[in-house]
Amino acid sequence: MNYLEAVACFAEFGTHRDEAISIMLSGEQRVGIYSLSPMTFKLVLQRVIDDEIGISDLELWASVLLQREEYLVGELEGSLYALSDPDVMGGLDKVKLTRLLALLD
Repeated sequence: MNYLEAVACFAEFGTHRDEAISIMLSGEQRVGIYSLSPMTFKLVLQRVIDDEIGISDLELWASVLLQREEYLVGELEGSLYALSDPDVMGGLDKVKLTRLLALLD
């Protein structure tokens, strides 16, 4: 997996996330090389609702997307911030994630 594939793998919550993280940490950050789409965001939320991804993993994912310079999050910044700091939403659960998903449609 190369650097660009690693950036995409992490953003899309791919199966090789751990390898992707290692590659990203060992390389120099490249600014704005991956634009997070609303579709990808919604797919990740749905996977959490479907118990494929844990809430704590979702929080970490959102934090990384906000902090790493590779990611352009645009209109999803507020939603990512809320996911990365669950206190903003009074904690995270499937009901709140389902509401957030509905708001994005």
